Amino acid sequence: MDKGTASSYHHGDLKSSLIKAANQILVRDGADALSLRAIAAEVGVSHMAPYSHFKNKKELLRAVAAAGFQQMSAAMEKVKAKYQKPEELILEYGVTCLEFATNNAQLYRLMLGQVETSGRKHLQTEAKKNSEEKINPDSELESFSKTPFVLLKEAFALRTKDKALAKAQAMGAWSMVHGMSALMIEGHIEIPKGVSLKQFLAAAALQTEKLTQK
Repeated sequence: MDKGTASSYHHGDLKSSLIKAANQILVRDGADALSLRAIAAEVGVSHMAPYSHFKNKKELLRAVAAAGFQQMSAAMEKVKAKYQKPEELILEYGVTCLEFATNNAQLYRLMLGQVETSGRKHLQTEAKKNSEEKINPDSELESFSKTPFVLLKEAFALRTKDKALAKAQAMGAWSMVHGMSALMIEGHIEIPKGVSLKQFLAAAALQTEKLTQK
């Protein structure tokens, strides 16, 4: 990218381009290769340009993670428009999350805090320190990371008026999907030949439901 093109970025365009470049580096070279200088080079801007949006690498990684949750939520929203029955919607949400995770393994690891950013523990510590001042150190990540679960909880709420039950069921499904995603990414779970991801998840969910009913 030439200097003229680089300087033509609007404020918001540059940030989104930097996050996109970070994703490309993440997929191609892994999390260790991510740095503000590296994404600046990827986009074709001054090595100081990213600092107008990110103070350091930690902020960059959190922004990439937040964008990942946005993408996952957007994929779930598309499903929401297609399925009316709660059971179908819940299953499709699960499949959507599994597909997103396995198709974006490096990003998914980052989203779950498996890549060191000084991570979620650091974020929670900061939040406690700042709680009296009501300062959220990273409201964007905290907000976007909750959206997929909220969508899932709303789907379970379509089956019952008991809000506590719906939340508990959603939490169980959410944990199951994240656990399966992590195990699939690391190669600990393989889908049998001739079985679709949807069929595999439906069978696993059915078995779990039977166990909870005993």
